[in-house]
Amino acid sequence: MIPEVRLKPRADKRARAGHPWIFSNEIDGSVKDLPAGGAVDVMAPNGAFIARGYANPHSLIAVRLLTRNRREDIDHPAFYQRRIEEALRYRQQVLPGRESYRMVHAEGDALPGLVVDRLRDVLAVQITTLGMEERKPQLEQAFKALGFEAAVLRNDARVRELEGMEMGRGAWFGDIPESVDVDEYGVTFRVGLLEGQKTGHFFDQTDNRHWLGSLCGGKTVLDVYSNTGGFALHALKHGAEKAVMVEKSEAVCELAHENAKLNGVADRLTILCDEGKRTLESLVGGGHRFDVVNLDPPAFAKTKKVVKSAVRGYREINSLGLSLVAPGGLFGTSSCSFHVDEEAYLGAVQEAAHHVGKRLRLARRGGQGSDHPVVPGIPETRYLKFFGFGVTPAA
Repeated sequence: MIPEVRLKPRADKRARAGHPWIFSNEIDGSVKDLPAGGAVDVMAPNGAFIARGYANPHSLIAVRLLTRNRREDIDHPAFYQRRIEEALRYRQQVLPGRESYRMVHAEGDALPGLVVDRLRDVLAVQITTLGMEERKPQLEQAFKALGFEAAVLRNDARVRELEGMEMGRGAWFGDIPESVDVDEYGVTFRVGLLEGQKTGHFFDQTDNRHWLGSLCGGKTVLDVYSNTGGFALHALKHGAEKAVMVEKSEAVCELAHENAKLNGVADRLTILCDEGKRTLESLVGGGHRFDVVNLDPPAFAKTKKVVKSAVRGYREINSLGLSLVAPGGLFGTSSCSFHVDEEAYLGAVQEAAHHVGKRLRLARRGGQGSDHPVVPGIPETRYLKFFGFGVTPAA
């Protein structure tokens, strides 16, 4: 018998509208009695069934919903196999021919707590919730039933600590190669299965990298917060004269150098292994200019409490970045902070441009790729903002 959780009066509107999170302060009764990681049925204040999910009494998000169908068994491998099959079919439809992509995007694919990147035949899996951690055996059966024979666990996201779980990385099942080469519009990236950040490769920027890179023929390019060389490599493959990339992690810089050799562009790439803002300040102080500048910083605002300081930080680095754009050049800039919305970030960039005497023309307003689906009614599924500008001196 699955335990029932009743919501407080007027606390069911969001859940009824399709949002998959139930916060602890929305539950009528003691949260501490919820089964840790176990299945629960969420009921409206009048006792009507809303949805079924899994619980964690120690998390602010006390229940994450998986299905609106009371007949579905969320503890059976077949449930996860169906959901993953749906996710695969969607990607085969919107990304025909691709071998590597974000295969499961948590709430975006109705599987909260589960992120899976497909690196050709190997899966890089990140589990961020106790409920999904408890269902690892079912997930493994589902992946194997779908023909996947190897997977690694990249469970080092700090959100796991909030769920009361340990962090770590390691092989999960199958024979794991040291790395996998993935293709992005003709650019090759060597992805270390147990190296790098998050799941190893940032597929969410694929289309933005391709767009900006395609405009870089014959140009000089600066790519800051570059990770394994994403924007710089696309630019060089499209004929950029030279590129400078900036990344503070030595291990990631080594991967970027390897990627440059794989793509035959190492002779035109300079790698500065240093912190982004400090390098921007140094380049501005040295009077450098580039035809194209791209900034792709990590999230500056992981919570609502720090949004104001995050916006200040974004304004500062964008001021520096715009100072380095040659007259008539191009400027790409991104934010992956969900708590800083699109208009706030765009406002910070505009203030930065005014501060350094630049005029902007918006050429592209982008976001995450279609393999990171945004679900209407779940604003948390939309997080990446990318803007591409033409830049001239202020009139």
